[in-house]
Amino acid sequence: MSKPRDRDRTIALGSSEGPRGREAILKATLDELREHGYQRLAMEQVAARAGVHKATLYRWWPSKGNLVGWALGATLSTGPVPDTGNTRDDLIAWLQGTIANYTSTPAGTALPALLSDLAHEPGTLAGFRRHFLDGRRANCEILINRGVERGDIPADVDVEIFLDVLAGPVFYRQVVTGVNFVEDLPEKIVDLLLSGLLPRRAG
Repeated sequence: MSKPRDRDRTIALGSSEGPRGREAILKATLDELREHGYQRLAMEQVAARAGVHKATLYRWWPSKGNLVGWALGATLSTGPVPDTGNTRDDLIAWLQGTIANYTSTPAGTALPALLSDLAHEPGTLAGFRRHFLDGRRANCEILINRGVERGDIPADVDVEIFLDVLAGPVFYRQVVTGVNFVEDLPEKIVDLLLSGLLPRRAG
């Protein structure tokens, strides 16, 4: 017969591994991040807030960095893959989704303040890439390959650089300059990439 403490731990682990448990951990992580910042965030406080044992967190996320990287990635949307029937419109729609991720979600708006800390914490950026960036870039690669098949994009395009240039201005504005996102920014970026059309000032 198992000891009460062992039985309680088993119940806690089982409940936290399901969708509800992971949602509670996700919410607790983001709440702690919002209230205390990355440096003061503690695994113990996240566990207490989520109603699970600390051992549960370490079973899935071996460090604070891994946990925060997962939480940030899990909050952002990787898809769906746009399919408008037109390469330009597909890329614009993808870029609009990227802007929405960085401006309309707790994780996106927290990134500028967290970036310097996250870059030096083992596992954080790796977790963020695994749970968000890799999927997001893979979706865009589908659009690029589809554009190649249509003849809208050269067959020898460097896909990695294309992706970097497409999303780079969004990340740069969100994290570095803080310049507001204008409504037609996606169109200007896509037209620059597809046709070399330089963006012009309004008026």
